[in-house]
Amino acid sequence: MEMVEQLVSRTDAAYQRWLASTTDDVVADWVGMFSRESLLERHTTYGIGEWLPGYLMVGQEGDRGYFLRCDGGGGTVFCADLGGLGEADLVVVAPAFEVWRSSGFAPPSEPQWDMPTMADVYVDGVPVDAVQLLARARKLLGVDWRFVDLRGLLAVQPFLAVRSARLWVLRRDLEHAPELRPYLLYATDHGLEAVWPTGS
Repeated sequence: MEMVEQLVSRTDAAYQRWLASTTDDVVADWVGMFSRESLLERHTTYGIGEWLPGYLMVGQEGDRGYFLRCDGGGGTVFCADLGGLGEADLVVVAPAFEVWRSSGFAPPSEPQWDMPTMADVYVDGVPVDAVQLLARARKLLGVDWRFVDLRGLLAVQPFLAVRSARLWVLRRDLEHAPELRPYLLYATDHGLEAVWPTGS
């Protein structure tokens, strides 16, 4: 518990006050906020010290974690999917812990796109000689295709890449990977639709 206590001591003062006043976990607006007793267990279970050193996981909503940076510099609240942790995956939820607490620990609003929340994602249209492009898609999607199989996958497009992907997360990731936007599609009742439509 000592490491977690050290992290707590470097968090935003508003969070420290809230934590001191809380004896049990609190669930608000689907987000579970951890009491002091739960912090160590959650921090250890998800290996936060390894993936996000200098951050404290203070809450959870399903497979999404909520974090404070422990640098004594303020209380910006971040979230990230627990399956792919790293500083690049963090999204700002609120500019300060007190703002987030005042909102009732509201989760971030998901973008309002004309698409389902989750769907199967396919790869299609990648040029057959563009193995490097498929390797970048492999990394973005977090799939474990063997490198020796990439040429074979290019030959059988379209192919299923990820089942039940969170499309809004994939759209967010594609903001930083424009070269992959034309090739990632999701399944609908009417066929495949682009995750990143032309003109977005």
